[in-house]
Amino acid sequence: MGSSATPVLWVTGPPGAGKSTSGWRLFTRISGQGGSVAYVDIDQLGLIGPPPGGGAASHRIKAANLLRVIAVLRQRGVQQVIVSGVVDPEVGVEPFFADSVEAAHIDLALVRLHCDREELRSRFLGRGSPAGMLAELFEVVDRIDRAAIGIPLDTTGQRPDETVDALMGHCVVRPAPVQPLASADGALPPMPVVVVTGATAVGKSTAAWSVLRDFWQRGAPTAYIDLDQLGFVHPGPDPVLQAANLAALWRGYRRAGAQSLLLVTREPGADLMGALAAELVTVVRLDADDATLEGRIRRRADGESALLAGDELRGAPPEVQRRVAIRAAAEAERLRSSGEHRMVLDTTGQSPQETSAALLDMLRPALGSLLPERDPR
Repeated sequence: MGSSATPVLWVTGPPGAGKSTSGWRLFTRISGQGGSVAYVDIDQLGLIGPPPGGGAASHRIKAANLLRVIAVLRQRGVQQVIVSGVVDPEVGVEPFFADSVEAAHIDLALVRLHCDREELRSRFLGRGSPAGMLAELFEVVDRIDRAAIGIPLDTTGQRPDETVDALMGHCVVRPAPVQPLASADGALPPMPVVVVTGATAVGKSTAAWSVLRDFWQRGAPTAYIDLDQLGFVHPGPDPVLQAANLAALWRGYRRAGAQSLLLVTREPGADLMGALAAELVTVVRLDADDATLEGRIRRRADGESALLAGDELRGAPPEVQRRVAIRAAAEAERLRSSGEHRMVLDTTGQSPQETSAALLDMLRPALGSLLPERDPR
């Protein structure tokens, strides 16, 4: 491996082992020390369905998309990439990288977190996972242990910061200037893309995810991207890099068979819209009054929504909730007064189910041909 190879640390292990927590803390530590670094949650690179059968097919899609994203990060000058998430419990990641030219440009360290069964059980249940899945969890642990995938790191009894200390030995903390990006290769035929926008906590992700599942249930091959999850980089924020990551990931999903895309972002900027210039784009802005936003922020803080990397609200104290509510109200007002002619869905007072149903109805004129009726059986 040449000295120009980009160091990539992939933190893996069974559910509850601390992959995401450790990966995110590594990212924040390295960025806090001035290092050039990016963080990728591997699950965010495999959101395409109807699911292609799971197993190796899913892992292959994620690995191919990861290499696409890393290629963009390398070109931008990023010096360290942190990846967290599960790998194929039988073969790891190497078979999916074997025939890739891009893989020759990375220096991969795959570290497998593990701990004793009682501690893993406590961590798994402590994050809200159902006790009924414990038997399945331990089956996965057995498969991973038998395959001896990656460099093992025993985290039994460790505090999160101690785990990060151990993982730092696989990382570089190296500042670097941001480099220009080359244009993407060749245009593809246009595909339908729905961009769901709106202020913080208006319910974009919840509504779009529900619509996505409806698409999947109807057999419409659709991909999902949360743009925020493609923007974890230091120095940053970097909207140019974010848009390039979007374009690379969308190309990967199209190669995997996607015929439409649901994209969630707070506010679509010029770089994002430029990355989608060749697509059939429909933009829907979700809106809500200040009281509704405040209530949704409170419920987010209480853990109502899925936990994603960089979530500023999960477990946030009241004073933080108030600051975010003030900011969200200002975002909503700015979006209302922007003067851009887009479809608007007022979600004031709605339940998540009502918002999702209204969003699906709103999208039918643009995406009706992709939505066969449900089987009445």
